[in-house]
Amino acid sequence: LKIIYLVMDKEIIKEACVESFSEAYRASQLGANRLELCSDLHNSGTTASFGTAKQCKKKLNIPLSCIIRPRKGNFVYDSNEVDIMINDITHLINYVNVDGIVIGALTKEGFIDIITTKKLIDIAKELNKEISVTFHMAFDEIKDNDVNWKDNIEILIKLGCDRILTKGGKTNAIEGKDNIKKYIEYANKRIVIMPGGGVNSENYKELIEYTGAKEVHGTN
Repeated sequence: LKIIYLVMDKEIIKEACVESFSEAYRASQLGANRLELCSDLHNSGTTASFGTAKQCKKKLNIPLSCIIRPRKGNFVYDSNEVDIMINDITHLINYVNVDGIVIGALTKEGFIDIITTKKLIDIAKELNKEISVTFHMAFDEIKDNDVNWKDNIEILIKLGCDRILTKGGKTNAIEGKDNIKKYIEYANKRIVIMPGGGVNSENYKELIEYTGAKEVHGTN
């Protein structure tokens, strides 16, 4: 696991995406200052075990966010899957005291599922008003994002998201850096735009300098 290690700017937040406690521990030792814990990263991540999350929070002195995703595949969820996500959020906040949740839901038509997203955010913030909410790379799958990305950013701001994790609509963040730069400039610090996907110790500097990003997300 390669972890982005930044010494040029102490304000940069280095988030490491990890699948196990051992990966989380190593990431913390290598300079990560926030963790995103998930399982099945090969399929873009699903919710990790309660035990793993609890051990990370107990043993590691850096903020912990957990992805809330009940299965691999698309980001369209039925009522049972929404209930599962609500239960996971409730347990992770009440019994693990996680610092953040990472969510993303789309409609069958390919747009932001405002109802489900609002429900998940409202429940999380009722349990902990300080909880950090990230809308994950489902953002890159939004049907009209190529032309209506401004509207989609505005929707997520109004819903109460704190950041958007994105590849800029491309295969990876380097290929999507032009879009990421536009997102960051448009957001104007109202919501964090966090590049992720293919970001590592060899390319993070280029990405930060080009886009103006203040947070980066690395997985390898």
